[in-house]
Amino acid sequence: MRANEKEPVRAIAKACTLLDLLTEAKRSMSLSELTQATGWAKSTVYGLISSMRSCGLVEQDAESGRYALGVRLFEYGSAVQSTRNIIALAKEPMERLTKATGESASLSMLDRGEALVLSHAEADSSFHIVSETGAHLPAFCTAQGKVLLSSLSDTAVRRIHEAKFQPFTPHTIAAADALAAEIQTVREKGYAIENGEFKIGIRGVAAPIRDHSGTIRYSIGLIGMFRRVDSDEFRQATAEVIKTAAALSEALGYREN
Repeated sequence: MRANEKEPVRAIAKACTLLDLLTEAKRSMSLSELTQATGWAKSTVYGLISSMRSCGLVEQDAESGRYALGVRLFEYGSAVQSTRNIIALAKEPMERLTKATGESASLSMLDRGEALVLSHAEADSSFHIVSETGAHLPAFCTAQGKVLLSSLSDTAVRRIHEAKFQPFTPHTIAAADALAAEIQTVREKGYAIENGEFKIGIRGVAAPIRDHSGTIRYSIGLIGMFRRVDSDEFRQATAEVIKTAAALSEALGYREN
């Protein structure tokens, strides 16, 4: 790696050091104080702090010129806390879901155009499918991913499809227009189905979890060796998933009009 390729990483590390100093101080600090505390050149500290101020990580008092932690950090922290809250809230409902259906359940959120599995509950049966916590799954061919894509605009869905597409099975939706139609169906029905699109013989269903504003933040779903998506067992599983998603949405403050 060339020396100049390391500079962005060093800049991030230094920015984190400045945030740590402001956090530990529990008060605003001047440019001189930050320079003295770090031992860096004043121009270096000023350049970093100015960049951090421009994106809301740091705020500067108009009168004193002193720096303090910015509101953007509060927003980041709230988002992290929200994720932790949903994992705790979903734990028992997911366990009940697996017991009621005999299939594995997972909770996901959209991350860089993919479905990030936040947590999962394994079924008690000797043979079951598991989406491991921390795994990134393709959004365009999984039930939970389609639910998360349904919260985006058609343009954003098309962009993700173009960037991420690969044919996992003969059933993977290849055409962007076909995927757009599929996502519109998800919006209308309120749930998504995966029918051998990611792995042959694997079928799943997922439904959206909304926050107080009605925005889709997460998806919860089941995945397993269902015989057919038009079978009675799959219809029952779909009803259980929708019910669980609705209960979790209500727990997050969502109220249907």
